[in-house]
Amino acid sequence: MHEFKTTYPDNNYTVHVGHGIFNKVMKHYTSHYNEVFYIVDVTVYGHFRDGILKDIEDPILIDSGESAKTFQSFMNLTENLLEQGIKRSSLVVVIGGGAAGDAGGFAAAVTLRGVDFIQVPTTILAHDSAIGGKTAINSSHGKNLIGAFHRPSGVIYDLEFLSTLPESEIMSGFGEVFKHSLLNSKEAARSLMAKTAFGISIDAIEESIIDGIKTKMDYVSSDEFESGSRKFLNLGHTLGHAIEYQYKIPHGQAIILGLYAMMYISNKTAENEIFDLQKYHEYFSGLDYPVGLLGEMDIEQMIDLMRHDKKNIKNEAIGFVLIDESFSPYFTELNISTLENYLSGIKESI
Repeated sequence: MHEFKTTYPDNNYTVHVGHGIFNKVMKHYTSHYNEVFYIVDVTVYGHFRDGILKDIEDPILIDSGESAKTFQSFMNLTENLLEQGIKRSSLVVVIGGGAAGDAGGFAAAVTLRGVDFIQVPTTILAHDSAIGGKTAINSSHGKNLIGAFHRPSGVIYDLEFLSTLPESEIMSGFGEVFKHSLLNSKEAARSLMAKTAFGISIDAIEESIIDGIKTKMDYVSSDEFESGSRKFLNLGHTLGHAIEYQYKIPHGQAIILGLYAMMYISNKTAENEIFDLQKYHEYFSGLDYPVGLLGEMDIEQMIDLMRHDKKNIKNEAIGFVLIDESFSPYFTELNISTLENYLSGIKESI
């Protein structure tokens, strides 16, 4: 088992990663609480109710995917916790993918003004979202616009949960894995591409998942509230979130498209070929990511959605994380006319 601990000045927590670790580590946490409430993704519970999760009694089941993050679903969840008698001294355990973690974590953050909670991510995608204390639900204006920072008391990432993931979930999760490889180094990205040149498998990317967890923890420990370097974790996400919201494709697939756009804009900004766009186009397309959607973008709609992104504070410019010639991430703001030109160029290049 791997164990990684945050390095905040206080109130640190541990991320536990390994195969078959859930029940052993869970007992360590629950022994400190008189009442434990389990919020479980309904699909995950269906797969593991007679296995890893057999000792959980009367879980609160929530929808899989983004439907868990609607305002109505969130209200139903908090009302359920209150009806069952949750107290400030209780522990909430959230078991599921990224959406379940976001919604369940937000419920823990605001119910009774905050209760302790444990994140138990069950997808590849959630190896990213479960770490760092961001919790949120969606608004009619965009993703994750209603939320709070609320540190988990611990994260238990039992890799056995990944055994039932459908191919679509593996593809989606890979978006965040690939993002972390780009943030690590050019060599890390090249190595990951070589391992997955003919397809993505759990075995091929397990080491990169663990490396990604370490990368995420380094960023969130040094910048919890996203005032500085933590912004780099938004690599590919500014346009990616807009594509996800507009075209209703899985998060990680949208992030892959956002990363391709980031590569194009990084090249243009540097006036140099940092990224071989043809190589990445062929690689992403070969893995069946819908790169062609970039050629169908409604630029005006994309810019309007990006303006509503919670990380933007100016209407006349939109913040982007790019990569420079030394392969280091940096944050910049692009004015609207410049961004329109870049998006037009991306459309024409597809």
